[in-house]
Amino acid sequence: MRRQSARTGFTVMELAITCAILATAFTLVLPAVQRARVQSRSSQCKNNLKIIGLALHNYYDTYNTFPPGWIRKTPYAQSPSAFGWQVSILPFVEQGQLFDELYGHMSYPFEAGAFDRPDRKLLEQPLAVFRCPADTTGEPNTMRGRWGTSNYSGNFGSDPIPRLLPLTGSMYWPGAESTPTSTPGLFSWNSSTRFRDIVDGSSNTFLVGERALSSSAGIWPGVRSNSAETDAVTDTSPGNEINSGPNAFSSQHKGGSHFVFCDGAVFFINEKIASRGTGAREAEGIYQNLGNRQDGHPARFLE
Repeated sequence: MRRQSARTGFTVMELAITCAILATAFTLVLPAVQRARVQSRSSQCKNNLKIIGLALHNYYDTYNTFPPGWIRKTPYAQSPSAFGWQVSILPFVEQGQLFDELYGHMSYPFEAGAFDRPDRKLLEQPLAVFRCPADTTGEPNTMRGRWGTSNYSGNFGSDPIPRLLPLTGSMYWPGAESTPTSTPGLFSWNSSTRFRDIVDGSSNTFLVGERALSSSAGIWPGVRSNSAETDAVTDTSPGNEINSGPNAFSSQHKGGSHFVFCDGAVFFINEKIASRGTGAREAEGIYQNLGNRQDGHPARFLE
């Protein structure tokens, strides 16, 4: 009699059952993996803002003021480009060498043609501390002159930026308003805000918030002109709520955006926060209160 050989391999049924088990396991595990990625990106973004907040406090300890939003001799709308607050804190975010390389050019505009090519490359480079890992804006930021991208924007205050964008023509073009020389926020043209100016309290006032692809992100070198304030700062005026449009604070984290407050604390602010002009609680204007350092209405919120 012939000896029956031992059976090897899988039957079709066994293979189907194995595939079904693997598919079920993948379906169960994938959402957990995605949640972990989202949480990791959110945590890294919060950590970036903590570093930026600490850097701004260290700058304050050194110079007894927060850095200016950007530095230009005149506030005329159609001015040359100007270095901004993020360049000022480079030595305090472990970018001292980059700051030293740029230092000799600080009194000159940084637009194309102002530097030789190696210097332009310095201002195009990505800096991880200024990038939210959830954001997909490219490097450099092609929506803002191809300069180094930043996902963090200074608090300009609750007053709207007085701008018709895009602005064309000369600085004397009718309707070309000069940039404000002072605002109720922390950063503006040649600003020098001190803690004593934060009348509503440092724990009740935004310092820096997120700005993502949906509002063209920002750039860390500064502003391309006085009429391009949103390169470096963002306002909290009514109608310019979180994730509401091209000039607003924004993020790719679902439902809101991270902010670091003037005391260095970082919180996630819901995009549905009460704001004047919108929603059932429009009269409260908590969002405007948080953007205004001196309106006499210290605002609290729920994270």
